[in-house]
Amino acid sequence: MAPDLQGEMPMSRETLEQLRLPAGILLLLVVAFILFPRGDGEGAEATPGPSVIAGEPGGAVVTPSEAPTPEATPIRTPVPTLSPVATPSPTPEPTEEPTSAPTDPPPAADGFRAEILACRSISGSTCNGEFSTLPPSAASFVALVRFTDANAGDTMNAVLTGPAGTISGGPYTLQGGGDGYYYSQFQANLPAGDYVLTATRNGSEVAVTSFRRAGN
Repeated sequence: MAPDLQGEMPMSRETLEQLRLPAGILLLLVVAFILFPRGDGEGAEATPGPSVIAGEPGGAVVTPSEAPTPEATPIRTPVPTLSPVATPSPTPEPTEEPTSAPTDPPPAADGFRAEILACRSISGSTCNGEFSTLPPSAASFVALVRFTDANAGDTMNAVLTGPAGTISGGPYTLQGGGDGYYYSQFQANLPAGDYVLTATRNGSEVAVTSFRRAGN
């Protein structure tokens, strides 16, 4: 290699490569020496680490400068005692007096006795379908009078009284004396309500019965 103008020999590439590594190490040592803190207070000041903040379990942070405000104790308001209100006694509703069943007249002085029945139909002196309530579907009914110790010439009759007024069944004069029966048929086209059947002998009441005509 030719010498330079000043007579010094230039460094070769190999020499430069050999010097690069020691120079780098030396540079790092110098930087570390400058930055490393010393006890005499020289050098860069150390940055303080973050302070630890304590908190209650659950994450509710307690602020040291503000003490928690105690909760006010609620004042219990006394509950007023209610005086029981007197419940007025219910006014009893007027009850309808039950209709008393008609009673038979006392026996005649001569021993004559009788009874009257409300029947759907009859077979001689037998009552078929005696009733106390006449259904709406009934078209007619029969008043049957059975008697004992009658006299010849006695006039028997059956009279119906009620919402429809007074209806006579028709008198019948006995041809002989003794025991027997009398009947009379009535149409059932009657208003609903309570009815009374009365048996008469020579115009005097001798037996009574009652029934109810049901509404449609």
